[in-house]
Amino acid sequence: MLKTPGWEMMIVWYFFLGGIAGGAYFTAAIADNFGGARDRQVARAGYVLSLPLVMACGVLLIADLGVPTRFLNMLRVLKFWDPMSIGAWVVGAFGMFSFVSSVLSFSTSARTDALRRKIGLVGIFFGFFLASYTGVLLSSSAQPFWSEARLMGALFLASGASTGMAAISLILFLTGASAGEGWGKVKKADRYSMVFELCVLAIFLALLGSAATPLTSGHFAPLFWGGLVGVGLIVPLLLDLVGHRVKTLAALSALLVLAGGFVLRYVVLMSIQS
Repeated sequence: MLKTPGWEMMIVWYFFLGGIAGGAYFTAAIADNFGGARDRQVARAGYVLSLPLVMACGVLLIADLGVPTRFLNMLRVLKFWDPMSIGAWVVGAFGMFSFVSSVLSFSTSARTDALRRKIGLVGIFFGFFLASYTGVLLSSSAQPFWSEARLMGALFLASGASTGMAAISLILFLTGASAGEGWGKVKKADRYSMVFELCVLAIFLALLGSAATPLTSGHFAPLFWGGLVGVGLIVPLLLDLVGHRVKTLAALSALLVLAGGFVLRYVVLMSIQS
């Protein structure tokens, strides 16, 4: 009999915040490189948001390791066979990109702007890795359900994109920047990302078949169907489609997407430990 990992809520939060950080940075870099001057607020919000989130990931990872010096030791040598070593390196590298991009996002120099855009394009890959590698890590384990969930990384990546965009749109709403053109673009992109996540989730479940029982009909089924699929994806998608011109409903939609992203990681991690 395989021993379950016994992971607690710290790891759930680590997975969740890492997904938002990667998605927010991706959104910021795309807006920065391919958007116009009116999208500057989106880029700044995404870059700045990713920094405290990846810092929180580092704190959670250190807390899970128990001894702070173990985190520093992991940064000395990259061990490809050690998931915690990979996690430490990804958090450290992405943290540097987030810090530099955040600082440079406040610059008004054309030369600095050009440098920031180039850095952002490279940083995207580290953001992608942070958002998705946790799912790949789970699917590479020997645990039942996890080991058969080969699309876990893609699902976590899709969720990271949607939650990152939702977080940026919520920040723009709370800071009074929702009147700009960037707000509308982010909300539209988030609608597409939610549809994509639903498609990935459907394929994920279809490929799993009966192995998806811990999610679809087990103890966590109500939370999965109601919290993730219903409240976290379908309801916010409908709110965006029907009331996209009402900013309060759009902000509520963003909150629900974030809640759904958290539920996804919670049920995936906890379903085999119940």
